[in-house]
Amino acid sequence: MGSFFGFGSRKTDASMSGVNWESRYDGALSVALVGRVPVAGISGPWPDGNYALTFWLVRELEVAPSMEFHASMDIARRRVEEMAGQMALKV
Repeated sequence: MGSFFGFGSRKTDASMSGVNWESRYDGALSVALVGRVPVAGISGPWPDGNYALTFWLVRELEVAPSMEFHASMDIARRRVEEMAGQMALKV
């Protein structure tokens, strides 16, 4: 009997903002990496249809640890890339 989720990470597309994405748990979680540092995770869809975006406390992304909810994976990814783009402008 196979497992429901594969626990290995798979690298997905890179963005223009310098954020790289890894898909984990067979796509149930998308992890944003700046360089090699995980800065945020997006999971879902949840029963209400939303995706949960969690920012983690890291120096590379000047954002307080927080959780936001978005209507789609794409919208949540754009939010992460927007934050990473703002960080790049400060450097």
